[in-house]
Parts: sequence; structure tokens; C-alpha cells
Amino acid sequence: MQTVVEKKLERETGQTRHDLGRHAFINKVWEWKQEHGDRIKQQTKSLGASLNWSQEYFTMDPRHSQLVRDAFIRLYDDGLIYRSTKMVSWSCALQSVISDIEVDKLPTEGRTLIEVPGTKARVEFGVLHTIEFPIVDPAALGPLSVRVETTRPETMLGDVALAVNSRDDRYKGLEGKYVVHPLLGREIPIICDDDLVNLEFGTGVITPAHDENDYACAQRHGLPVVTVFGPAGTVVDDSRFSGFVGKSRWEVRQKVVSDLKVANAYLGSRDAESSVVSRCSRSGDIIEPMLMPQWYLRCSEMAQAADGLVQRGDVGLLPKRQQATWHSWLAEAEDWCVSRQLWWGHRIPIYHVHWAGIEIADSWVAATSEEHARAKAHDGLSAKEKAIVASVKGASAVCTVRQDGDVLDTWFSSGLLPLLAFNKSSLDPGKAALSSVLETGQDILFFWVARMTMLCTYFTKVPPFSTVLLHPMVRDAQGRKMSKSLGNVIDPMDVINGAGLSRLQDTLRRGYLSDKELKRGTKELANMYPNGFQQFGADALRFALLLYTQQTQQINMSLEGVRASYHFCNKLWNTFRFIHMHAAKLEVDTDHVDQNGNRQWFADINDRELTVFDRALLSRLHGMLQAYHGAMSAYRLAAAAEAVREFVQRDLCDRYIEICKLSLFGNPNATNQVPKVAVKVLLGSLDIVLRALHPFMPFLSEELWQRHTRSRADSDMSVMEAKWAAPSEVLRPNCSAEAENNLLPNLVVKHLTLAGFSPNVSTSKGRSMNP
Repeated sequence: MQTVVEKKLERETGQTRHDLGRHAFINKVWEWKQEHGDRIKQQTKSLGASLNWSQEYFTMDPRHSQLVRDAFIRLYDDGLIYRSTKMVSWSCALQSVISDIEVDKLPTEGRTLIEVPGTKARVEFGVLHTIEFPIVDPAALGPLSVRVETTRPETMLGDVALAVNSRDDRYKGLEGKYVVHPLLGREIPIICDDDLVNLEFGTGVITPAHDENDYACAQRHGLPVVTVFGPAGTVVDDSRFSGFVGKSRWEVRQKVVSDLKVANAYLGSRDAESSVVSRCSRSGDIIEPMLMPQWYLRCSEMAQAADGLVQRGDVGLLPKRQQATWHSWLAEAEDWCVSRQLWWGHRIPIYHVHWAGIEIADSWVAATSEEHARAKAHDGLSAKEKAIVASVKGASAVCTVRQDGDVLDTWFSSGLLPLLAFNKSSLDPGKAALSSVLETGQDILFFWVARMTMLCTYFTKVPPFSTVLLHPMVRDAQGRKMSKSLGNVIDPMDVINGAGLSRLQDTLRRGYLSDKELKRGTKELANMYPNGFQQFGADALRFALLLYTQQTQQINMSLEGVRASYHFCNKLWNTFRFIHMHAAKLEVDTDHVDQNGNRQWFADINDRELTVFDRALLSRLHGMLQAYHGAMSAYRLAAAAEAVREFVQRDLCDRYIEICKLSLFGNPNATNQVPKVAVKVLLGSLDIVLRALHPFMPFLSEELWQRHTRSRADSDMSVMEAKWAAPSEVLRPNCSAEAENNLLPNLVVKHLTLAGFSPNVSTSKGRSMNP
């Protein structure tokens, strides 16, 4: 949300959040939330989600904010939150640390040009630059220099050593010697570090402040840490970097290469066979690894506990293959960086304490307010320190507290969500899992699901849920991640209501994209959807998305799938009209409800009245219900939906109804008519289908259900309140599902032949009825 408001502010006023100040900027974000915050809610309602809207919450509401503060303070006081200087993923555009889930890994093969925020021209990646470092006092028979390859020559301003592998014969005897930095002219040592340097790659220059592995190497060898780039991605003000101060990373890259060429230390470049560029998913900026102090949560014990819940079966993951991913992540879980340098979010409830005029070390305390912080700071003093404070008089003996300016990672507050949703705001232990099922995307299994499990279990001693149902990530038809800058985002409201190309492009223009992103996005929309979106309705979209979940790792969303579901909706509507038209014509009683409100459609049918076609259809219906109940109980929703669709399209419409049509409209010499029992079978099958389809198609099933039950005693009941039919409702004597499961298609062909039609006759929709 903060990123969107910052883009809006810059486009409309040319200002940054720093120009406004923290308080005024946060007010701007609240204004944007009030104006646009209901959009997701409206999308959810339009999709037919059955939710308890009276329990709606917002994670920045006062009640949730209080819970977040209490949880942080409790974790800090328990020794689980600490401050440390480590390597982090930094977004220069956002001016903040970002979480791993916000980092896109872009694989490159060879020279690749990438657009980067704040640059006029695209930046080159995927190139290895070869640089020569002369050896100081080389041995008589040894090499005169060492060659190094790097994809980031701009970081060499921070080089403090050159590392070789001790097993590499090319560099024997060089450990302890020095090389001359070709740009800065200073001497840096040659060290051996087999953990860092790949034997096949040869060498590596150590720049501790820009690489996690280099930092670890610097710690092992006691090397200094030199910071080159500041938070804005420009060279820091340091006399050692004369000529480079204030320049951006990409300007420095060009100048470094140019200066190396002048110094005859640049030996050329070549395409890197494979490399990975880390990019911020929110801003499009290239991630800059930086060494800086942040707040961390110790995760080892909580991760072990969360892993144990799944291993013991206390928390079930579906599909089960995700259990291996869960275990591998939690078994290697590192401490979690929970601080962010943003302004919108839950401000970290921690205060820096300074005792003015007294020889007492500064400290940090977690507290709810400045008064609370001062009280905790005083309580934390030793008896000797308290005596010193008590003995000092005057204004100089003041305890000054200042709240940290950082906010918490959004996954921290989101991880506490079950405690709020299920009224566990007291952080007290519970007796059972807080809820039964959580449904979410598999791409946030670790970032959200695991963290909810870790945090909630720590406080309540029980898991937040007993089952986690994971769906694949939705991407575009080409398998690309949806992005406004790519123009491939599909708004569900546009699919439901329909939208022309101009409207889709107007939506992009209101999204505060850069001129380059807007041009690319509008062009891509025109290529992908030249005619815009047809009005498909919510049920077609829901049903298509559900069937797409059968794809294992990701959903490649195509409107063709939605169109197929839309046609199925039309087929169901036409089926309803056909059945009720003949029910009215033959005056078939549709009020089949017993004294308990249960529908008994087939109870009053005499078995002797059932034709072989009737029994075959009921056999298919029985099999569908068995498959449906089995799939629903196992949370295989796509399989349940597919079972109903197959029954409706193949058995009910393309076979059974076509036989009924043949008797009514087919061979003029035929004397058969559709008996009332067939209409009863159709009515009962339709009733069962509508109940089964309701979780997937709530709008169409409700509309048809109300029309279907208009004359019945339970006509005021919603289909949502009706029970799913049990297989036993249609299992009748002489109607064995096992014996007659494959009977219907052969019977159709036989009946058509006897009636004087070709066995290859097609249905009214043009599909062949040949089995």
C-alpha cells in the first residue's frame, strides 16, 4: 500500500514521503485506504464468498495493533527478539529491507538488459568482467598478477582481500603476499579460503559489505568491512572513494570499467553462462545486499515445534507432497529479520534508552509507551545503578527514550492473525487447535502458514489450524507471474462483468506505472486481449479456477477455461428448462419432502416402472455421489466438481435426455412417450446436482434451486442450507452401480438402432453418441 501511495504522490505532486514527513504521509495512506480499501472486499463478495462479514477486521485496527505490540514485547522480554548487524536484501527504491518472498530471481544467460527504476537507459547484467591485480614482489618463477572475474565490478571499491583455493596449483605460494588494487592503489592481502573459492572458478575478491559469503570469509580471517554504497544506492562520502562519491551503482559500474581500461587492468568481458539477478517484486529495483543492524526473531525452537506438528499429524498439509517442503524449510530456518524501514505498518514497540550525565550504558527496552519504557529501563538497572541514579540531582540526570523508527514486517502481524480472528488476544494457552481448515496459496507456505504456526503455537501451545489446504499460484496463460507492468493481470471483476480493451488499458493508466511500464503493459494487453473480456459471470470464473487447481505447481490462467465453464453453466440452465417444461406438461408432482424436510425424489417410484435407461442413469448418479463425497471429504475439490460436470454433460444430457428427446421429437413412427417416472428421475437428478454444485456455483445453483423448489414446502430454504444427497438415496433394487456402470452408452446405441436411427447419430449439440 505504501508503494502505491508513494507512486501516486510522486506523479501528482512530484514529492516524496520524506518531503511530507512521517505523520502527513501516513495520513495520505489512510486516505487512500478509505478510498480504495473496499475493492478487494467487493471482489470477494462478487465471487460469492460465504463469509461472516460482521467479523471483518483490518490488520491496522486498534485491537490488532494492541495484540501485535503485546506479542512483540512478550517475545523480546523472553529473549527471542534481538538486534544484530547482518547481511540483508535491500531495496534502494523502497529504502527498506524486504522479505525473501518479495525478491524475484531472474535467471539470465549471457548479456541481458534490464530496466531499473531511476535510470534512463537499461542496465547490463549477465556479463563477466576480467580484472588484473598485480602481485607485490612476485616470486621469480611465479605469476606476476592474478586475474579475477566478476559480474559486479562496481563493488570492487570495497575489496579488502583476494582469496584463492589452497588446492589450486596455479596459486601455490601466494598466501600471505599482497596484490595492488588497480583502482585505489592500496595493497590488499592474498588469503586461502577453500570454503569460499570454488576450485574450478579459481579466485575471488573479498568485498564483505556486499556479499553474505564474503562477509563470513571476512569474519573468519579478521578482515575489515568497507561500506561503499549507502541506502540510496549511491557511493558514501568517504575520502577513499574520491571521484566516485554520490554516484549511483550503475554510474560507478561504467566508470570503474572505464578507469580500469585506462590503467590497463581491464582484460575484457564475456557472457556469463548462467547468473541470477535478484529484483524487488514491488518496485522493480535490483536488490543490493547490505550489512546493517536490524531486529531478528530467534526461530530454531519455534521452527522445530512447527515441524513436529506436521510430522506427528497434528497439522495436515494438502497436497501431502508439501510436507517435504515444510520440513526442509523449517529444518534449516534462519532467524527472521522482522524490521522494515517503511512508515506504513505496525511501528516496532521498542525504545532506545539513554541516561544523560550518568555512566550507564545505553540499552533497548520493549514497551507500550515512553512512560512504560522509562519505567522498564529503571527496573532493569542493577541495585548499584539505581543508587547512582538516585544520588544524582538536577536536570542532567534524565532518562531519555526514543522509539525506533522501523515498522514490523507485515508477515509478523499477519502471523498473529489467528489469535485475533479466534479471540485469543490474551496470548494464553488453549486446549485445541484454534480452527479446522486454512485455505491459502502454496507460494506462501513458509512466509505465512509456517509463521502463523510458529507464533500462535508459541503463545497458545496449540496449532492455529488442524488442516492446511494449499492451492497453486495463479499465473497468466504463458506461466508468467501476473504484473501490472506486463499488462497480464486479470481482475476478477472484469471477467465477471466483462470489459473492453479500452477499459482494461484505462485501469493500467490509473495504476501509477512509469511511462515505460505503461507503454509495455498497454501493448501487451492489446496483444493478449484485443477484444477485451466477455461477460462470463462469477460462477464460470469460480468453476474454471477450481478445475485449474488440478495443475500441480501453478495455474496458467486462460480465459478459454472460463469460457468452457461458461458453456457448462448454459448447459445446466437449458437442462433445467427442459426438465421443468416436461414436468409441467405431464403435471408431475414436484413436492417430494418428508416431515423432516428431507427430499425423497425416488422414494415413491415403483421399481417395475423403471426402464433399463432409468436404472442405468441412477447407477451413474450413485457412482457420481460416491466419487463426490469421497473427494469432498479429502478436500479434492476439483475432483468433486469434475465428477458432477461429467455426470451432467455425459450421462444426464448427452445420453439420458437425448433418449427422452428421441421419444418426444424423434421418429414419427415411434409410439413411446416420456413417462412420468422418467421426469421424476430427471427432477431428482437435477435436485441432487444443484445441491452438489452449490459450493462451486453459488449463484446459478441458488437461482435454479429457488425455481426448482417453488411449489414445495421448503421453498424458503436456501440451497446453502440443504444437505448433500447421500449415495443411498439413489441406490435401488436391481440397480447395482457395479453391474450397470457401463451400461448406458450401449443401451443408447441399441435403442437408437431399434428406433430406426443410425448408431452414429449426434446429440443436439453435435457430439457423437457412439460409445
